[in-house]
Amino acid sequence: MTGWSFLIVAAGRGKRFGGPPKQFEELGGLPLWAWSAGTAVKMKVAGVDQVILVAPPGMESFFEKEASTLQKEMEVKVVAGGESRKDSVLLGLRAARGKMAMIHDAARPFASTELCRRLIGKAGEVGSAIPVLPVTDALKVARDGVITASLPREDLLATQTPQAYPVEDIKNVLEEAPGKNHDEAEAWLASGRVPGWIRGDPLNFKITFPEDLEMARRMVRGAEDVKTGLGFDVHPLVPGVPLVLGGIRIPFTLGLSGHSDGDLLCHAVADAILGAAGLPDIGTLFPSSQERFRGIRSLDLLEEVAGLLHRRGYRVLSVDAVVNAQVPRLASMHGPILDSLSRVLFRGGEGSVSLKFKSGEGTGDVGKGEAMRCWAIAGIQRVGTGVGDEPGGGRI
Repeated sequence: MTGWSFLIVAAGRGKRFGGPPKQFEELGGLPLWAWSAGTAVKMKVAGVDQVILVAPPGMESFFEKEASTLQKEMEVKVVAGGESRKDSVLLGLRAARGKMAMIHDAARPFASTELCRRLIGKAGEVGSAIPVLPVTDALKVARDGVITASLPREDLLATQTPQAYPVEDIKNVLEEAPGKNHDEAEAWLASGRVPGWIRGDPLNFKITFPEDLEMARRMVRGAEDVKTGLGFDVHPLVPGVPLVLGGIRIPFTLGLSGHSDGDLLCHAVADAILGAAGLPDIGTLFPSSQERFRGIRSLDLLEEVAGLLHRRGYRVLSVDAVVNAQVPRLASMHGPILDSLSRVLFRGGEGSVSLKFKSGEGTGDVGKGEAMRCWAIAGIQRVGTGVGDEPGGGRI
């Protein structure tokens, strides 16, 4: 089935969580909401062709910027949420262009693509679908802080998201439903409709309290996979072109010749990252045979590589680079270059860059001031492996 919109509700204020809204909390190097966005993009092969991010009012521009890398994979639309969950969902549905929609809480980062595929399949059979799990804990009733009774659990089911519905039908149901709803299935049932259902996933739990987030972080840390890669580049020094290293313009009479801006530091770092992830090198991804890459900022290419890495479910842990140059003296540019690389590689998360400048000691083309060389090693870390079937990263 095609024509699906994937709606991610990320407009909550997180009152029960305490502190800043929980959808912005870091999990495995990504904000919580980005995990769901990454999963949504992976559902393109199953018929999802639009992602709708429902953001806190006033934060639309922030979300649009953060989700910009996802736009290369699929249409991503950002809309402002409302006062209640129902209002936010309705605002998102009004932006949907698919006939069917999956509605998902951004606070459930571990929804897997396998779960989403089963929901799409069930909704294709019976018109709608929700994931549920049997309640396994013994239940008690408490009033005024006192436990007063036990509650039978035999016929109880816990509901998860995403939930799948025809867009126009669920929109009409929510518009007519009085008051607030805990989820869309509550309003669907109250309207006299019966949703189809599939068995949910215990790993698809909701981050409600700080201890939930700590458990999610422990799961991610336990599932992390670290890999390393090596990158190398060399360019001749020539007159008439600017010298750029790590995205920073270096005052000098010579520059590095290349199809792009010749920034061999960015090239070596990008190849190290790509190598660690088992992906093609930058020469393959951004070939010099294509005119659109002529003169392009290599820092922008490095940012593209970092975005690709995030979409594949990885984050950069560390980079160690050595620039081999006789001229010019580069020690004074160490700090600005480090800052420039860090902004692109870590995107506000944790990580480290080590950068060394070594002279050519007067030997070879580097020692004669005719060229520069650069070596780089990158450490990357998969986030989410073993949590659901794929990392959500996104991720972005």
